[in-house]
Order: sequence, then structure tokens, then C-alpha cells
Amino acid sequence: MYKYYQKVEIDPHTHALPLQAGDQEVFLCPLYLYGITPGSRILFKVSIAWSNPVTYDIGELEINIRRDHPGGPVVESSEDSRFRGGTAKMEGEDEGGAAEIAVYYLTVRSPGGKALIEGPIVFEGFVLEEN
Repeated sequence: MYKYYQKVEIDPHTHALPLQAGDQEVFLCPLYLYGITPGSRILFKVSIAWSNPVTYDIGELEINIRRDHPGGPVVESSEDSRFRGGTAKMEGEDEGGAAEIAVYYLTVRSPGGKALIEGPIVFEGFVLEEN
């Protein structure tokens, strides 16, 4: 059963979108989760609409969920590649620790700058009751 749910959604053409992802990891958005106790399961769902601005090569997007700060430990990661555009999806999980509140950061990177983050970006977190 869900104890807590939080969703961050960034629509296209808002904030800094579209955003060119490059060789350096870029922070997209934070997700604050509450009601965490030791042993809680934390589930994530991520969806990022992006395109390849380079017409002669396949674009690559590396997606990370990091704990505590944008350079913190990687909790979950995924890679997506596209010739044109589409939506990268990722699911993952973490285990609750001693802190009642946890912050997770969604970051991306694109070797060679072959990814244009267009949005929407959706970052969801679910805190589940311990067994």
C-alpha cells in the first residue's frame, strides 16, 4: 500500500525546455519524498520526451536518479537511443533509510550532445508501507 506519492511534471516550452544535453551531466528536477522509515520501499517512474537534433547519427541519452544531491550516489540508471524522437521511460527502486525525508535528483547526459530534452518530463516517487 502507498504511504506517500509525489509527482514532478515539466511541460514542453516551460522553464529551460527545450534543453540541449551534452557531455556533462545536467540536473533536470528534484523529487522530495516524505514519510520514509527504515525498510520502506521507494519506487520511481521517469518519462522524458527527447529528440535527436543530429540527422546523421543515433542520439544517446543517459538517465540517472541520484540521492541526496545532484552529484550524489546513483540509485537507478538507464540509457536510451533514438534516430529521431520519442520518450525514454525508466522505473527503479530504493530502500528507505533513517531520514524521514529523502530528496532524489533526475539527471541526464548525452555523449556528443546528441539529445534535445523537449518535455514533458515526469518524475514520480512512491513510498510503500513496510511489510
